[in-house]
Amino acid sequence: MKYTTLYFDLDNTLLDFSAAEKGAIKKLLPLYGIEPKDEYISAYSAINKRFWERFERGEIKKEDIFEGRFIELLNTIGKTANTKEMSAKYFSLLAEGHACLPGAKEILGFVKSRGYTVCIVTNGVSKTQHKRIAESGLGRYFDHVFISEDTGSKKPEPAYFDYVIAHTPEKNRQKILVIGDSETSDILGGINAGMDTCWLNRKGEQARFKSTYEIRDILDLRNIL
Repeated sequence: MKYTTLYFDLDNTLLDFSAAEKGAIKKLLPLYGIEPKDEYISAYSAINKRFWERFERGEIKKEDIFEGRFIELLNTIGKTANTKEMSAKYFSLLAEGHACLPGAKEILGFVKSRGYTVCIVTNGVSKTQHKRIAESGLGRYFDHVFISEDTGSKKPEPAYFDYVIAHTPEKNRQKILVIGDSETSDILGGINAGMDTCWLNRKGEQARFKSTYEIRDILDLRNIL
C-alpha cells in the first residue's frame, strides 16, 4: 500500500468540536448572569477561530488565546465578568464535549483493520484533549496521540511534524498521509512538512492550498487508501 501511517486531525475531523464549543459556552455564560443568546455563541466561535489562526501563524502565544478571547467577547457584547475565571471554567466544560462526527468510528475501524499506524495530530490543551479522546471511545483506535502542548510546537509548523516523525516508526514522509478539516493547520502543515495531505472539505469551500486529495465525507477516505 502507498501509505503506512495516517495522521488524523481531531477536532471537526473526528470529534464534533463545534458542538462541544457551543455546549460549553451555552453553559458558561449563565454562570456570569449572561443570557446564552445564539448571537453571543456565534460571536465567541468567530473570535475563538481568529485567535487560533493567529496562534497558528505565530502572531501570538497559546496562553494569549485563553483569556484574550473572553475579553474580546465581553467587549463585543457589552458585558463584564472575571475573564480569568471564565477561561478556567470553560476548559472544564469543553472537556465534557466528546461527540463523534458521523463516520468517525467507522473510518477508524476500517484503517485499523488494514494495518495502518494511526496517529492523532492536534493543537490544543493536553488535559482537555486527552479527556475528550478517552470519553469519546476513540482512544482504542490510536497508536499515538500528539498534542501541541506536549510537543513544544504546533501545526502547521514543520517542527511539529518533525517531532511526530521522531516519535513514530515511519520515517519516510512519502508513506505518511495527513488528514484534516483545516487548511491553515492540517493541509498547510502537511505540505510544509513534505507529506501528502487529504482535505476534509465538508462544506465545499474554495481551496486556498493544493492538497493531494480532497473529500467531502470522512468515509470517502476508503476510496483513497
